[in-house]
Amino acid sequence: MGHWKVGTAESIERRLPAFYFVFALLLTSVLCWTTPPFFGPDEPSQSLRALALLHGEILPRMGADQAGGEVDTGAVHAMDAMDSIRMRWEPQSPDFHDRRYGPVSVEAQARWADVRWSGEKRIAGFGNTATYPPGLYLPAMAGWKVAEAANLTIFASLRLARWLTAFTAALLGWLALRWSGRGAWMLLPALLLPSELFLQATCSQDALLLPVAALGVALICRALNERRGLGDGELALAAVLFALCAMAKPPFAALGVIIFVPAVELKEWGWKLWLKHAASFTALVVACAAWWHLVARFGMDTADEADPARQVAFLASHPIAASLAIGRGTAEAAWDFVHRGLYVVGWNDLLPHHGAALVLSVCLLVIAWRAPSVGVRSWRARILILIAVIVPLIGISIAEYLIWTPPGLRTVYGVQPRYWLPVLPAMMLLVTSRRRREELGAEWLLPVATILLACVACTLPWMEASAFYRAGLMQAVRINLR
Repeated sequence: MGHWKVGTAESIERRLPAFYFVFALLLTSVLCWTTPPFFGPDEPSQSLRALALLHGEILPRMGADQAGGEVDTGAVHAMDAMDSIRMRWEPQSPDFHDRRYGPVSVEAQARWADVRWSGEKRIAGFGNTATYPPGLYLPAMAGWKVAEAANLTIFASLRLARWLTAFTAALLGWLALRWSGRGAWMLLPALLLPSELFLQATCSQDALLLPVAALGVALICRALNERRGLGDGELALAAVLFALCAMAKPPFAALGVIIFVPAVELKEWGWKLWLKHAASFTALVVACAAWWHLVARFGMDTADEADPARQVAFLASHPIAASLAIGRGTAEAAWDFVHRGLYVVGWNDLLPHHGAALVLSVCLLVIAWRAPSVGVRSWRARILILIAVIVPLIGISIAEYLIWTPPGLRTVYGVQPRYWLPVLPAMMLLVTSRRRREELGAEWLLPVATILLACVACTLPWMEASAFYRAGLMQAVRINLR
């Protein structure tokens, strides 16, 4: 068994990046064709934002009731048609659990399958994505651009934009696993979660948030593995990666504090080193603050029953009650993440049998328990990682408490499980830091748990075919090839 640990486990560890890239790219390529057009989370508005960016509208325009931009009318018609199918299917209630399956019929989708680019544009509103920065939309924008030039159908154009996003996500994940060294075991589970793989096969900036965050954490792992601080290039790249996350969702700015971890762990401190790290972290915070200050005039998408001004007033006058509500909402979001955050398709609503979440949870716990440490021992470094984990989660709850929760409510509405996914790499770094660096940890439990994660993820295409079309996998693919 000892020989197996040293030989076989390390051999498997070296192959993890290649395994992930091939597996993720193959699976997400299938998902690009089995997910109905514009049925990913916020995919219509995410697509509209990408198309507006493609035509040079870095900043949105303010319409009568929401921000938006100029978009091809053919694309708008196709999106609206599929969105109407989805909206007729969704119960009009705040809780979208337990929906009936099979909302998309072959005939309904076929009516719009031949819609192409019209060459004419009109203003389209997409208030919930209008303020997002362009960085994470670049792969989707490339797909839309090529498809428009080739005059593909809108549905085929979407699939190309999806596939380029999925390819970029798989490439970033592969690079993160390559750079992380011994940290590959702890980063891989988050990248293999069905919810994340489903997101990666959609035309959404959220598809790249976790791989980008994982790549930032991988830079930290590499430095810790080699018992050194971050080089200047690594420090700049880490700041850019975490800035991309922070500009997309401001609470993720706290992830950037982990750039201090290698220096704190190795006690490599001098005023020049401190100044470089502080400058890098300040730069990412300034980039995030500058972008959101620039787009603040376009407002935030809020729930109908929410009133941010009244909620701020309630928070100021009842700080203890508001703090308890935010804490309760965060705790409920943690349970919701286990329930829906590990395996969900659609707009955070369609779940497999409860056994899937249980298997995924056990696999994550096993990997967190046995994955090798990358060498975090000091309590100061662990506190920094804890801050990088806790602050984004609390920050997300505070944001949703203000913009999505009715004033004075005792909990928080609107925390979607996918918002927590980018924090997982830092969370796994924190959990595995309890192990000694010399402990191998990569015993038979690690590959077994990883294989189980991959097997559960492989059910995604069948889940989608059943959930969206009430059909078999091959029939769902044929529908989307028309």
